[in-house]
Amino acid sequence: MGKTKHDLLLHVLEELLEEEIKKFKFKLNYMDLREGYKNIPKGHLEKADVVQLVILLIEYYQEEYAVEVAINVLDDINNKMLADWLRKASAEDILQEPRHDAVWNTRVMSAKVPNVDHRGNYIASIKEQFRKLKDYNSKPGEWVSLEDRYTKLFIVKKYHQTQDKEHELLSRGKRHTEIMKKPRNDEDSHITVEHLFDTLADGTSTKKVILQGVAGIGKTSTVCKIMYDWACGKLYQGKFDYIFHWSCRELNHRTKTVSLAELILQNWKYPKPEIKEILSCPDKVLFIIDGFDELRSPKDNENKSLSCDLDTPHSTAAAVVESLLSWRSLSEVCLLVTTRPSALEMLETHLKADRWAEIMGFLEEEREEYFKKFFRDEEKAALAYSYIQDNDVVFTMCFVPLICWIVCTSLCLHLSSIEDLVQKVSTTTQVFTHFVTVLLQSHGRPQTNTQHLFHNLGLLAYSGMKDQEVLFEESTLKKYNLEMSKGTSTFLTQLLKGDIIVETVYSFVHLTIQELFAALFTFSNKEAAFELLKEAFIEKKSHLNLTIRFLFGLNNDSSLKPLKKYYTVTGTGIPMGELLKWTKKSFLFCQGQDGQSHFLLELLHCLFEIQDEEFVRNALEDVKEMVFLGNNLGQDDQQVILYSLQHAKELHRLTLVQCELKEKYVIKLLPLLGKCKQIYLSASGLSLSTVNMVCAHVLQSLRMTRLHLVYEEDDRMNCTVEASHERDPCIITFDYLPEETVTAICDQIIPAHPGIVRLDVNGIQGRQGFLTALKYSLLESECKLETLGFNIENPNHEAFRDICEHLATHHSPGKFALFRRGSEDDIHFGYEAKDEEKSDDRLQKKKKSKGRKGRSGTHPQCFPLTWFLKKKKKKNREDGIAILSCLPKEYIVDTVLWVTSKFTPVTLVMDDNSIDDELMETICEKLNNAEYKLQSLSLNSNILAQESMASICSLFHCNTAVSLSLRYNPLGDEGVKILAACLKSKGCTLKNLSLSSTDLTEDCVPAIASLFSKKNTLIQLDLSFNNLSNSGVKTLCSALKNKESHLEELNLEYNGITDDCEREFIQLIKNIPSLKYLCLDNNEFTSTSASRIFGAWDKYHDNEEEVQDEE
Repeated sequence: MGKTKHDLLLHVLEELLEEEIKKFKFKLNYMDLREGYKNIPKGHLEKADVVQLVILLIEYYQEEYAVEVAINVLDDINNKMLADWLRKASAEDILQEPRHDAVWNTRVMSAKVPNVDHRGNYIASIKEQFRKLKDYNSKPGEWVSLEDRYTKLFIVKKYHQTQDKEHELLSRGKRHTEIMKKPRNDEDSHITVEHLFDTLADGTSTKKVILQGVAGIGKTSTVCKIMYDWACGKLYQGKFDYIFHWSCRELNHRTKTVSLAELILQNWKYPKPEIKEILSCPDKVLFIIDGFDELRSPKDNENKSLSCDLDTPHSTAAAVVESLLSWRSLSEVCLLVTTRPSALEMLETHLKADRWAEIMGFLEEEREEYFKKFFRDEEKAALAYSYIQDNDVVFTMCFVPLICWIVCTSLCLHLSSIEDLVQKVSTTTQVFTHFVTVLLQSHGRPQTNTQHLFHNLGLLAYSGMKDQEVLFEESTLKKYNLEMSKGTSTFLTQLLKGDIIVETVYSFVHLTIQELFAALFTFSNKEAAFELLKEAFIEKKSHLNLTIRFLFGLNNDSSLKPLKKYYTVTGTGIPMGELLKWTKKSFLFCQGQDGQSHFLLELLHCLFEIQDEEFVRNALEDVKEMVFLGNNLGQDDQQVILYSLQHAKELHRLTLVQCELKEKYVIKLLPLLGKCKQIYLSASGLSLSTVNMVCAHVLQSLRMTRLHLVYEEDDRMNCTVEASHERDPCIITFDYLPEETVTAICDQIIPAHPGIVRLDVNGIQGRQGFLTALKYSLLESECKLETLGFNIENPNHEAFRDICEHLATHHSPGKFALFRRGSEDDIHFGYEAKDEEKSDDRLQKKKKSKGRKGRSGTHPQCFPLTWFLKKKKKKNREDGIAILSCLPKEYIVDTVLWVTSKFTPVTLVMDDNSIDDELMETICEKLNNAEYKLQSLSLNSNILAQESMASICSLFHCNTAVSLSLRYNPLGDEGVKILAACLKSKGCTLKNLSLSSTDLTEDCVPAIASLFSKKNTLIQLDLSFNNLSNSGVKTLCSALKNKESHLEELNLEYNGITDDCEREFIQLIKNIPSLKYLCLDNNEFTSTSASRIFGAWDKYHDNEEEVQDEE
């Protein structure tokens, strides 16, 4: 006779694990049923055991439908094996008729199913069991995929050196990750789970491994990943046939007697294998004991020899584990035991491990990966990660996976709208009070008196912070009534110290946790709190800064609320009124003080932590300046500055320059600029739309005085802007922006800002579209530019000429320039108004200070590398200059004619234009027809010869002091002779003449000497880089000596002169007192001759020597 439906249901439900029973009840309460049936009430299900659950199923659904309901529920909770078995058993009556005196004892009546793959079934069940995990805040039925969440953890296999551990505890941000990475560079110091059971260096097999780690570091998730990867065929294939996972926390709840065999077989669904089959190869069986530090040993096991019999029941499951660890049972199996460091000593009384390893947590790359996996959205993950990456405190602690989870969970709540992240994100205090709470909920010990624990930890932490101690002796813990076995291990860890005599020392999981507990202690102790504030800000002990932040943060109910279940504040902390008074006094201290920006920023962080709007407003009411210059602000710093500005009433000055401002904070900052009378801002990575927003807001509430935009990659810009309430002139500079970007910004700014006096546009080509847009922007505005510069494609464009004429209507040109730096470069245009017409002296170049008089040291005994004797005065800048250099040949004639007719410059520079004699004659003819007269002409580096000398002279007016520069042209002696004759015939007198590198010899010296007439005005003569030789130089010196010369500068460098001219130079120095500069460099004098010439100079000119820098 077959079994009844009661028996089948009971048999199946007894096969379910405790967690699966909960899921079964949950699904049963809400599943859809046939018409006419109703769900079993939740109240009936909650208290029902397995037998009562069977009775409820039969009562509500009758036998046949009850079986169908049970099958559907089993399918829903993903237990396909039992669902299939019940489906088959109900149809075929697999079980035999039970005895009437044991109706419900059905577990012993296993059906003998032939050819069952027990290992395959076990692997399938393990894969199903570990493929998902619960978050700390999961509701019933909620879970996440292990594969989607698990992130690799960094594991070391060497004990910390005490000094390294201390450095790690004290470090934050990037420095902390660098210290954590240190073992990665040493192959012998870190390990992965794949190699935990590799053979040791001495050839010994690894059978017993201890994997330690602090609370929340990821020990359980690591062993879950081991189980899942093994079941999926990714790990330990061929090494272990079976891996069993036992959670010590779950074993603590098993109070009934149990044998080792029963514990092993508990993992099986029906049908179960023989225990001998499983243990046939014990060296291929691995037992994972997770959380040894939580294992509660029964008192009756003390001093009692544990049985090694597989089938002998022990008093508790914990006793079975201890038997296994001690190898009293199954001495050939492998063991992996996870524990907190605090339980290592106890563990070693049971287990002598072959390998020790420690989970260190996430390195930087793994933190970023965790964020990506958590958010499953690239944009949100990147935003969240960039936010915490700049918060050194939170980023450092994210090496702990639990902190990562808390931060991600908190940020996830505010990332439904990315723009809201800055305003809604949790404070640092809130992150860490939640961390402490979750640790206590998920990793704490139920029997712990947390009130006393918090107080004692606070005393320890406070004492350590004052004395800058992070490592504590065991005697120190005892002094504060702390024992690692009574809950303290949730927050403290331990390490070994010493070389010969090894001692155990203790530390908080990280310095940040120590700082939080120190703040908790001072929060309820007024005297300690004021002492801490005094040391932090008056004595400037910066290591206390984060403790002070936490102290402020704990004054916010939202931050303190998570801890209230475990800790009740006793005593009297600082009243809010006194804290406010202290804060205002501290702000006044740092106002107007140089180098106090770090102090100011720390105070703003404290205001952000307290999150009390009235308190913050009152604290900031006397703050008039916020100056941050080169502070390299992180995103958390920018956030607290923004928060403070939102609550400040008015600022006289806001400076945020070279602070790495992010675009999102710049956008948030803009509406607050109206509170500031003067601003100095710089930011990088800004889009065009953001730059336009910045300009619009600044122009709306202030007067812009400077705007500098530099192109970065991906159409982003670096922006520097200055503005104030004063009506100061404005300077705008654009560097290498796309032409359309410059056009768009000019269209917005120039018409709206009449105070712009200077516009420099560097690195664009200046095509017709840009020129036209700039032209209309200028015409439609009241802007009167005094200085303008940009590159131009074609100087003949009508729009370009209109721009130039528009500039000239407001200010006469002091300098007009069109030039290229090379033949392949763009043409650059520059316009500058005359000095006397500029609106503000501040736009002029600062004059350099005069050098000190007299010689600075003695002359060497031989010629110096640059041998020149000088007493030279600085020239004032000349106006009315047109520079047309290195232009394409096709533009030269038209451009010269247009510039000279429109602006009539007195000085014309046409260097580097490849002008030959024919082209020069054309230019001169057209200029003479226009009756244009020059005072100064420069034609350096062209290809002019003797044929064009007469034409050049025709440009000069008689009785005019002329400056002429013809350097680097092939004039030759004949060309100079023609030049001298023409100048004399026109009655022109020379002021400056430069004939350097013009192929001259002594043959042309008489012609040059003829220019020194009785009415001599020549003050500068440059004949360097020619071949005048000794005879030509003697002729020149003789002419100068015999004339009434006013010569101030004479350059004869590189002319082949020897000692034979020594006498002439000494006479020249003696007879021409006006001479201030004499260059004889790179000639052929001996050191003796050079010394005598120097001596003459010292004798006749040293008392008048005045050395000055040229502008």
